[in-house]
Amino acid sequence: MENPIIKTDKRELKSGITSYLKNLGCIIEEEQLEIADYIVSDRTAIERKSFSDFVSSIKDLRLFSQLKELSKFEKPVLLIEGFEYFGNLNEKSLFGALASIILDFKVPVIWTKDKRDTANFIYSAAKREQFKKNREVVIRIRKKPRNLKEEQKYLIAGLPSVNSVLAKRLLEKFKTPKKIFTAKKEELMELKGMGEKKAKRILEVLGTKVID
Repeated sequence: MENPIIKTDKRELKSGITSYLKNLGCIIEEEQLEIADYIVSDRTAIERKSFSDFVSSIKDLRLFSQLKELSKFEKPVLLIEGFEYFGNLNEKSLFGALASIILDFKVPVIWTKDKRDTANFIYSAAKREQFKKNREVVIRIRKKPRNLKEEQKYLIAGLPSVNSVLAKRLLEKFKTPKKIFTAKKEELMELKGMGEKKAKRILEVLGTKVID
């Protein structure tokens, strides 16, 4: 069974969607994201909104500032969950907003029936990105790590093909970034998820002198 990694905003935990994702075999990484609710690769981020929140975010214009940030990803997705009462938003405003999302911001919209459907879509997107397209899960999203442990993880995740899970494993094995940077290929390859090709690339990046 393939186990995609999904970076999840902590504020989404109360939605219950992460429980569905875990049942599907996903590895959930929780943190307070500055952009999007779910990140499934270095280029794909998903903003999830219930229909009622979608409507309210149109009325208070919050949606459009969020879309501006979401568009920093190469392949952003706006996911709208459910279909409820419009409140005092008329259909003209709703469809005008949808037209702007797709045509102005170039963000595709997907509609899901419920939380289970939402989880299935996120899972499918993560699997496609990580296993079919060989994309990594980006870690370098926060503007500033909050403590030394996070700063070290942030540093190690900057190595080629090292996601946050592998960065954690490297630090658990070698204890300090300095020891990781001086490790031999065979030592690196002892870690789960670290093949020879990946280890060789890391050593190449760390040990090659580049002259402009």
